Amino acid sequence: MKRSVERMQHAWVFVVAMTIGGGVAAMAHAGPPALSTNPGNLAIFPARGQSPEQQKADESAAYDWATKQTGWDPYQAKTQLDQQTQAATAAGAAARGGAVKGAAGGALAGVAIGAIAGDAGKGAAIGATSLGLTGGVRSRRATKAAGGTADTAVAGYQQQFAMWNRNFMAAMEAKGYTVR
Repeated sequence: MKRSVERMQHAWVFVVAMTIGGGVAAMAHAGPPALSTNPGNLAIFPARGQSPEQQKADESAAYDWATKQTGWDPYQAKTQLDQQTQAATAAGAAARGGAVKGAAGGALAGVAIGAIAGDAGKGAAIGATSLGLTGGVRSRRATKAAGGTADTAVAGYQQQFAMWNRNFMAAMEAKGYTVR
């Protein structure tokens, strides 16, 4: 009886291990999702009865054709746009600290000047106010410039994508699909 229970326990452990191992193996092979060959998420209808496999192949060919015609790849451009946006955001965040840094620096300078004049507290307040305002002006200018750079990059991407998408749609329509 004891041996029978041990065998069942070993079998159970084996079944659990195989189940978990199979799940891990399936996840290891899954990988990241493939990029869509239809980045504009267009509605594509196979007007000539093309199979799903044929449609997938035709979308891939249309993607390649549109990329060659425009000299522009939407996924590569999106990666670059994301990098530019992150850089602009970081520059804006760094610039927003300008008023605080200016005030802190001004307070330190004001303490020294105020100590010489006999009132370190008043000197610190004057220094913090004057250099804080100067730092704030610089901060707002830098933040505005960073935002403008990001907006320009997004507008450029949208313009290029519209041109690329027209080429993609033309290629799909030439292959016998209705595209909307």
